[in-house]
Amino acid sequence: MTGAAQRPRLLIVTGIFPPDHGGPATYVPAIAAALSASFEIVAVVTGSERTDHDDTRHPFPVIRIARSAGRARRLAQTILLLRRLARRADIVYLNGMVLEGIVACKLLRRRPVAVKVVGDRIWEMARNADAADVAIDAFQIHAGRLKWRLLHRLQSWYMARADRVIVPSRYLGAIVAGWGVPEDRIECVYNAVKHAPPEAPPPEPAWDIVAVCRLVPWKGLDALIDVAAQRGWRLKVVGDGPLRDRLLKKIRNLDASGHIEISGEVEQRDVVPLMRRARVFVLNSSYEGLPHVVLEAMSAGTPVVATDVGGTGEVVEDGVTGMLIPDGDDDRLEAAIGTLLDDPSLRQSLAAAALDRLSSQFSFANMLSGTAAVLAATAGK
Repeated sequence: MTGAAQRPRLLIVTGIFPPDHGGPATYVPAIAAALSASFEIVAVVTGSERTDHDDTRHPFPVIRIARSAGRARRLAQTILLLRRLARRADIVYLNGMVLEGIVACKLLRRRPVAVKVVGDRIWEMARNADAADVAIDAFQIHAGRLKWRLLHRLQSWYMARADRVIVPSRYLGAIVAGWGVPEDRIECVYNAVKHAPPEAPPPEPAWDIVAVCRLVPWKGLDALIDVAAQRGWRLKVVGDGPLRDRLLKKIRNLDASGHIEISGEVEQRDVVPLMRRARVFVLNSSYEGLPHVVLEAMSAGTPVVATDVGGTGEVVEDGVTGMLIPDGDDDRLEAAIGTLLDDPSLRQSLAAAALDRLSSQFSFANMLSGTAAVLAATAGK
């Protein structure tokens, strides 16, 4: 920093950014715009399918790196670019491309670096490649094949070099500590959503159940589809991913195409209005760091049924702001959904309590102030 009156200069790095879909693609533009009040944003650097997007609507420069380049070439381009940009920064905030960012900004440029961790990327890669069928906690102990063990060790190596690590749940904080990151460098800042009160009166429900998620193995969609097919419940699954074709085939084989549909991805602005068209939101996942989508369901005024895994219990209080069920218990899944569908007053009370908790504990203002404090302290270091 060149003067006490100047705002700290902040470089932000992310793996995805609009028009991409996903949590970081929603989080980074919102937090970067808000942080620009107290930080000078040097740039937001992102991977991108195309580099010719019109980003003039953002109140900060956006620099896109083409994903079409080969892995080695893209790695070198990213490191060189970040090293050059980090020269102008007082603090670097990595929301993706963490290996490249640590090498470029911490090792080569020696700038303070904060990293946001929303999950175990190596575990997710192994699960998507059908190379690991264990839960994330077991993966921390034994990552399976040599390839995944080496990648997990590499992840631990570069994460341990971050000055601060921001996690969205205490659960993920414990995971990160297992990678060798000292606990005094780990800061829990809960995710948030910007929300408006649900429409009054609510729209006429179009579905009994809505699920919004990536179509990946740990989201538990097979069991949810089985339950909905058996009970004749109207289910809408919103999202895309590697399981899409198999799940569509499953729906056809169950002769349930008339009341179960997979719609693919939708624009982020359409997610909450879509959730408001369902009686119940379900997240039947076997792993969540902290489920941002549950916060969106709460903001929609739609009661939540979710598995008690990872950081989900830090969001949903069973019987108060939603219903928690054990992972893998299909009978409890069916019972919880059925209870809510049969009891409009219970749906209303859970939704109202969830909105109260959202505004008090998971507000965007809280997330912004917590993030800004961590980044300012890191820049001061």
